[in-house]
Amino acid sequence: MARTYNQDCILAHALDLLGERWTLLILRELFLGPQRFGDLQAGLPGIGANLLSKRLKELEEADLIEAPGQGDNKTRYRLTVMGEGLRSTVRSLMKWSILYFMEKPESSPARECIYTDNLQPDSVVLAIEMFAGLCPEHTINYVAHVIVDDFPYTVYNMNGEMVCRRGADVPAVATLVSDVATIMQSFRGEKSLAEAKKNMKLSGDEKVIAHLLKIIVHEGGDHKKRAMEEIAVAS
Repeated sequence: MARTYNQDCILAHALDLLGERWTLLILRELFLGPQRFGDLQAGLPGIGANLLSKRLKELEEADLIEAPGQGDNKTRYRLTVMGEGLRSTVRSLMKWSILYFMEKPESSPARECIYTDNLQPDSVVLAIEMFAGLCPEHTINYVAHVIVDDFPYTVYNMNGEMVCRRGADVPAVATLVSDVATIMQSFRGEKSLAEAKKNMKLSGDEKVIAHLLKIIVHEGGDHKKRAMEEIAVAS
């Protein structure tokens, strides 16, 4: 990385790696699976090709991503093990951001983002993964499909930890089909469980479906309360 804080602080060293504009957003795009250069640019409106190339090179040099290989089947950028290790950090930052801006009464682009029903399916699925941390399911491991506005994703819930990936090319024990608006309204507690289920197609293992619905449908602001309690304990 070109710029540095020049401070003898481990947080400053982390920000030397991750604090440049677009860096964390590039990693966010890769959390759902490997991406080609054009896919990354399409998912990051506003970034130029030259700057994206520069950030990708920096992340590769930091051993956080792998670049497409020459003469093999790896045609996409993908996270390394160290890059994947940032998943929980980014989740926590997303959760903090939601709680912070929901508490702010004044209008802002961030608050509008929370209250809009016009998000990309990728953003909604990352939110499902984030909210899963507030109601982990340790008793069953499963693979499920979630389809949002016709975009398929695979959900892996293993040992109480959920990870989501683009695509649905592996067998699954349950499937939830819905749309961005229904899921966003359910996140915000604007739909009851019965109302949300009317706008969903649910099939497969009942325990898995019950867990997915618990993650998505936030009746009575239950998830917000738990998130606030979690932050209070951490502090």
